[in-house]
Amino acid sequence: MVVKRSNENKLIGAFMLMVIVVFVSCNFNKSVHKDLETGAFSKGDGIGCDDVLITVNGELDKRNQFVYGEKINLVFNNVIGLKKIDSLTYPALSMYIVKNGKDTLLAKPNLLEKLKNGVNLSPLQLRTTFKAVLPHENNEKYKVHVNIWDNKGDGTFTYELPFTVKKNEVLKVKSSGLKYSKSYLYNETLKEVVASKNIKSNHTFVLVLENVEGMSQKEGRVFPVFSINMKDSNGEKIITNENVLKRYEEKGLLVNDLKGGRLTTKLTFTKGVFNNPYKLSAKLSDKNSSKQIEISGDLILN
Repeated sequence: MVVKRSNENKLIGAFMLMVIVVFVSCNFNKSVHKDLETGAFSKGDGIGCDDVLITVNGELDKRNQFVYGEKINLVFNNVIGLKKIDSLTYPALSMYIVKNGKDTLLAKPNLLEKLKNGVNLSPLQLRTTFKAVLPHENNEKYKVHVNIWDNKGDGTFTYELPFTVKKNEVLKVKSSGLKYSKSYLYNETLKEVVASKNIKSNHTFVLVLENVEGMSQKEGRVFPVFSINMKDSNGEKIITNENVLKRYEEKGLLVNDLKGGRLTTKLTFTKGVFNNPYKLSAKLSDKNSSKQIEISGDLILN
């Protein structure tokens, strides 16, 4: 399948963090804390919390380097200091992600807008999420900024965490004569890039190859062949398709459709006994030349 894509959705902005920064309970009006392990920094002025936790893909963690595609959740436990009106508090929270100290890639100025009528929760836990689907080829440095404030008072709490993103190694890609921007395995069930070779067999996955260029042209058209195979540890094929793009075999594709879009193929599995690991292999080749892109990876089905 070929899907044309706009430039607006090159960045998926959703993260799931969990910084186990050990914050002293904020019993004072003002506090400043820095975690030497992660570099996280917080400052409270009238608002505080017991601690800030980082979870990565749902697991408690304490690091500031994330794999491309990981989900990060930043959790603020037992937020205190908000002004109470008739047993209700009115918290507000914003999140920004800045690249290399100057470029704002994600701006969420009011993530708690739905709580504008107040909330009656004690202890109060606030959280924000995002996904580490960010450029990393040039050793980019990032910082996530979270601001908590009181819609009915003057209290504020700020938190920032510096972090980097590293290459996702679930898939290995080898290109001969063709260019592409990204290749990854996408979990369509969870709506996230797969960051681990351990996957759920009852989920639906999509193999993605984006912005391919360099194929031989005939009257403004190219003729790609996209094959995919998957074998278990015994060598038995469980998925095989010699050309996902068979419908375009005769007429081909417009050059710009391939260059500006993405090639995809869906992966689903049936219940049963799994013979792990499974070897996934796919190849995009040019029908009119020897140019090709080979994709491979070992997966563990659960």
